[in-house]
Amino acid sequence: MIALAPMSAVLLGALAALGLAMLLCGIRIVRGPSLLDQVLAFDCFVLNVVGAVLVSSMLLGTTLFIDVVLVITLLGFAGTVALAAYVEGTLVD
Repeated sequence: MIALAPMSAVLLGALAALGLAMLLCGIRIVRGPSLLDQVLAFDCFVLNVVGAVLVSSMLLGTTLFIDVVLVITLLGFAGTVALAAYVEGTLVD
């Protein structure tokens, strides 16, 4: 068995927890009882993806993923705003 540094073990545990949270958010997106639940689950999913990318960046010891995180965050925010406008009925064509 390969011995891991204590911090690597913690980061792998955090990555596993984020993966489980993404799975649960994905289930809520598909099976959500209402559209608002699905929008909230989508926002939660995007935040978990950002967290997973950041933890992966820490595990690999690189800062190259920071740009990816910024793009994912921007797209997630734009998607949440668009879905909220659609739910409210104020979406302009």
